Amino acid sequence: MVLTALVAATLVACDSADNQLEKQSESTVADTATPGEQVPATKVVSAPAKLADYTMAAEKVADGVYAIITPARDFPNPQNKGWNSNSTFVVTGDGVLVVDTGSSATIGTALLNTIRTVTDKPIRWIVNTHGHGDHWLGGTSIASAQTEVITSTKVKERIKNELGYWVDLFNQMSEGAIGNDSKALIPTTTVDERTTRKMGGVEVTLIPSGDSHSPGDLLVWLPKLKVLIGGDVLYTDRAPGTFEGKIGQWIKLLKELETLDVVKMIPGHGAVGDGQDIINERKYFEIIWNAVAKAVEAGQSDFEVLPVIKEQLIAYEKIYPGLEKQIGRTVSHAYAQAEAAAF
Repeated sequence: MVLTALVAATLVACDSADNQLEKQSESTVADTATPGEQVPATKVVSAPAKLADYTMAAEKVADGVYAIITPARDFPNPQNKGWNSNSTFVVTGDGVLVVDTGSSATIGTALLNTIRTVTDKPIRWIVNTHGHGDHWLGGTSIASAQTEVITSTKVKERIKNELGYWVDLFNQMSEGAIGNDSKALIPTTTVDERTTRKMGGVEVTLIPSGDSHSPGDLLVWLPKLKVLIGGDVLYTDRAPGTFEGKIGQWIKLLKELETLDVVKMIPGHGAVGDGQDIINERKYFEIIWNAVAKAVEAGQSDFEVLPVIKEQLIAYEKIYPGLEKQIGRTVSHAYAQAEAAAF
């Protein structure tokens, strides 16, 4: 599949660009792999990470709501030992809700140990925000037989079918730190429409993204606490990854999220933010989308419009450090989608 091949190519060659926008500096065996296929083994130069390798802390965001924020601002690599995504937990009257469980069984155990510094209540619910493995591979280390595991139908299918793909890919990227003991925690409940329910007395709204960032994304909104848990639909400190995204839909969703009166926002990657970060992200995408749409109409290529977009995004170099490494890929993705929408 072309789409899933792009996932692998973008993750592994994260400092190289696609298409004509930047020169490809290296190639890997994962560039042509798709989820469900085994990625050939590469030289592993380090042993699987140990619990002591992960220094985690529970950051209180609101009453009963805690974020576990990775210091990493990159894809899984030997330096971060695969821990590159954030997790959240909510302590309720009946137990704990966990949102996203990390890149490996060991990371999942480290997350559970961190939760236990705050509460000994049982893990009653897990929400997997989307299908990328750095957000669900740690699930079996956190769940019990009584845990309800919630995600969308599309993400459930990915979890059922892509375990080997993500483990092999992340082991390549982290030089073996992920290890091979992760197992797929199959979701027990699927949510494909906006749904509000009580979890231990806490009102929780699950919001489908319309496939904004990737197929089947869910966001978790706590309306009484005004906390939005965004998965990879929302970013701070790093430009959003767009290799599976629908940028036009993403802009539409961000406009809707701006109406929620968000006080605290927990992204999939980056520090805890607030409503202004949602506005920043929407404006970022609008600059790119409007420019590529005009380029398509004028018969210009993505390569030709890239310098114009870079000039318009100068202010974002501080908002999204490392933007220069990613902007070429994002423009390429946006251009292809704008071109398809024009015909």
